[in-house]
Amino acid sequence: MNSRLRLSNVPAVLFVLVVLAVPSHASDLGKVDFPTSGSPAAQEHFLRGVAALHSFWYDEAADEFRAAQKEEPGFAMAYWGEAMTFNHPIWNEQDRDAALAALKRLAPTREERAAKAPTEREKAFLDSVEILYSDGDKDVRNTAYSAAMRRIHERWPEDFEAASFYALSLIGPALTGSPGEQRERTLIQAAAILEELFDRNPEHPGVVHYLIHAYDDPLHAPLGLRAARIYAKVAPAAHHALHMPAHIFVQLGDWTSAAASNEAAWAASVAWVKRRQLPIDKQDFHSLSWLAYAYLQQGRFKKAQETLEIAREAARQSDSPRIAGAVREMEARLSIETRTWSLAALPLGPVEKGETGGYHAGGGGGMHHAPGEGARLLAIGLGAARTGDLKKAEEAARRLHALGEDHGGPGRELMEQEVRALVLQARGKTGEALKLLAQAAENEAKMGPPSGPPEPLKPAHELYGEVLLAQGKAKAAAEQFEQALLRMPNRAASLLGAARAAAKLGDDEAARRYYGQLAASWQQADPELPELAEAKGYLEQTAASVARR
Repeated sequence: MNSRLRLSNVPAVLFVLVVLAVPSHASDLGKVDFPTSGSPAAQEHFLRGVAALHSFWYDEAADEFRAAQKEEPGFAMAYWGEAMTFNHPIWNEQDRDAALAALKRLAPTREERAAKAPTEREKAFLDSVEILYSDGDKDVRNTAYSAAMRRIHERWPEDFEAASFYALSLIGPALTGSPGEQRERTLIQAAAILEELFDRNPEHPGVVHYLIHAYDDPLHAPLGLRAARIYAKVAPAAHHALHMPAHIFVQLGDWTSAAASNEAAWAASVAWVKRRQLPIDKQDFHSLSWLAYAYLQQGRFKKAQETLEIAREAARQSDSPRIAGAVREMEARLSIETRTWSLAALPLGPVEKGETGGYHAGGGGGMHHAPGEGARLLAIGLGAARTGDLKKAEEAARRLHALGEDHGGPGRELMEQEVRALVLQARGKTGEALKLLAQAAENEAKMGPPSGPPEPLKPAHELYGEVLLAQGKAKAAAEQFEQALLRMPNRAASLLGAARAAAKLGDDEAARRYYGQLAASWQQADPELPELAEAKGYLEQTAASVARR
């Protein structure tokens, strides 16, 4: 049989409303063709489960695969699907025990489970997931699984699902591994597979989703713009599908689109949690945090504060570490981006350690500590150094170092370097401060650009440029701001620093360009912001001289 899910054409301007209004049915997750031996009733649930799986809507996918099992208890591919929901390759998460428990409900042994799959192709898919959750090191198993998916892709080259899952098996380890040429080669290899699939079915949720991940850096982001513009309309029921376009928009510095994408994702997750009566921490706080960041880059500080209050209210209703981490990170980002240093007055509290680097697993930067704790310490440390409480700033740096003694990571080291550099600057040891910031900027460059908002929260090139500018070294500062903008285009603080450096150098053309970009990004900014007045004032003051040229 050749069952199909199809997306109705939804106007782009309406998709935010549609996601809240469309009932939960097959057509709202994209178009997936995945023929199996399952009965029509089981296949209907199976197809929706696969579509949800492609959008990383793992809870929804697992429910659909279990519903398929209920319809047909011996349907082997339904157990394959449920097991797949416990592997989150982009986030470097895997629950092997839960996956094996799901498979054992089909049959107790690998051989008995294989006997349940009636076709050679289904046996191959089932065997691939057996490899994924076999004994041994996780990275080794991931590599073996990818090789198994490659064999399926080569054996059935027209199989859309084999090709898309093979591409994902390449992307996941590449993104969670070390940056460098090999990562880029692997991602482009996966993208080449997906681009061919896109031509065959541009409404497939996995294809457009995985293309965004493959192109998620400033250099390749323009290639991902087509997928970003489509994905939200392809799978409007999945809040992650609504969020993912923001990965490309952030890499391009398109803050208006990034904000709209995360507004839709957050609203969809809230509606889903309410509809399904799920715990509040199932809401998409990842998208809420990204939304706050987009508002900050637009100069909409009051709107960013509103998102923080939403997270704080959720934290009052739940003891979820995920929500607590979201609050810590959002508080820290608001303090750093607005330069209000509000967290500097808070007590440091005890050193906290945990298992993940952020409230959204696989949150980048290589940091491993209690959710949001590193971000909180960074904000306190930078703020304390800026406001003259050097004892607290030094203690924050020591706490950051303590987080790294057990868990390490370049993100933690960079944050410690940034705080210590500002302490040195405040003590008048400018040369040592600049040397430490130069090391931090060099280390940051080796990490590759972030997948989304910066981690560490204060980019090292940007901070280095600000300190250089304060020391009257405008030319060197301009070079650092240029590097910062190559890594994270259109960042407000980097634009402001670059404009100020250019103005100090007497380069009106460059200053006008940077101030103009800032003013364009801040069209919806809070009107009382002094930086907005600065940008507009410079543009007005130099307009006459430009006109005379």
